[in-house]
Amino acid sequence: MKPLHYAMTFFALIALVAGCAPLKQPALQSFDPGSTRSVGSKYAPKVDNFQVILDSSLSMNEYGSNDFVVARDVLRRMNQGIPTDLSYNGGLRSIGHDPHQSPNPTELLYGMTSYQQAGFHDALGKINYVGGSTPMATALQAAGKDLAAGSGKSALIVVSDGLHMENAPAMAESIKGMLGDNLCIYTIAIGNENNGAGQDMLKRLADVGQCGFATTDALLADDASMAAFVDNVFIAGKPTPKPVAAPRPKPIGDSDGDGVTDDKDQCPNTPRGDFVDESGCTLKLTLHINFAHDKYDIKPEFKSDLDRAAAYIKRYSNVPYIMIAGHTDRDGTVEYNQTLSENRANAVRDYLIKNYGIDGKRLIAKGYGKLQPVADNSTKEGRYQNRRVEVICCVLKPE
Repeated sequence: MKPLHYAMTFFALIALVAGCAPLKQPALQSFDPGSTRSVGSKYAPKVDNFQVILDSSLSMNEYGSNDFVVARDVLRRMNQGIPTDLSYNGGLRSIGHDPHQSPNPTELLYGMTSYQQAGFHDALGKINYVGGSTPMATALQAAGKDLAAGSGKSALIVVSDGLHMENAPAMAESIKGMLGDNLCIYTIAIGNENNGAGQDMLKRLADVGQCGFATTDALLADDASMAAFVDNVFIAGKPTPKPVAAPRPKPIGDSDGDGVTDDKDQCPNTPRGDFVDESGCTLKLTLHINFAHDKYDIKPEFKSDLDRAAAYIKRYSNVPYIMIAGHTDRDGTVEYNQTLSENRANAVRDYLIKNYGIDGKRLIAKGYGKLQPVADNSTKEGRYQNRRVEVICCVLKPE
């Protein structure tokens, strides 16, 4: 290979490696020794030991939202507010990890050791890359062993988005069984992932502890709320309100019982038993397919109408039955027209099943012969209008 080719290959490899490298997290805000806090001899430590588990898995920095930076700043503020004149044994554990950060699913970055704010802050700044899965159960097991090695009461603080950690509650039960009343679990949900599913998971973890609680980054956004959180977790005898997750909105009523709540119902007082659309209005579909004299084959010009009917029937899959009614004009005997109307109804039914994959059990074909004209049979145009099939929504049960 020529020297130029070697050089090009070398730089291509460097570019490939650089392209695969994860983005380094922004630097942690500096520790402020001038903003430390003391509470005086009137109060005592509520716990002897605490350990924080910080989620640094891939889900914490996806979809354009860097939840990891938010979580890290929550812990920076918490650390800044822990009283310096009370003694604790503290630790910080990370989970997840991009390979550039660590090959291990969980790392004890600080402690367990005599807690110092500056040391905890420095450890917090060591997480430069996020990635990987969320081995929360593994981290909980390790944290349980760390806390069990100490004596007295312990607080376990989990900071995460709550995603991809289905095995975590069972492990929390296990370490609660090991430490008993000496363990309280606190969780801080970052963001509102998966329509609240992450918050629900973290509340389950906190509930296992029986003496802790769940909160969110949003509820700890101001200094007073963070101070109240620190007081609840770390300080004995200080009367502070417990920060709890905001209550879920009360259910909105459904006055006419059609399955659409009153705030979205554009057709109040719908008759009981009617099938309704998303706006709470009675579903209606009346579609006419016309036929040539003495024929029951479907004309190509009605394909778009049948496309619309099929889409409608599929969309409202909660409707059990759709009526397909066949009709004729006045020409011919009653018996002949009865058969012709049934053939027309079945032709449309078979077309919908064959071309759109609609369940035939939902389509009821019935012939009405020449008994139900919709136009004047004495005119050519009127007779054409009467040679029809009607696709009618909706039917509660077959006739």
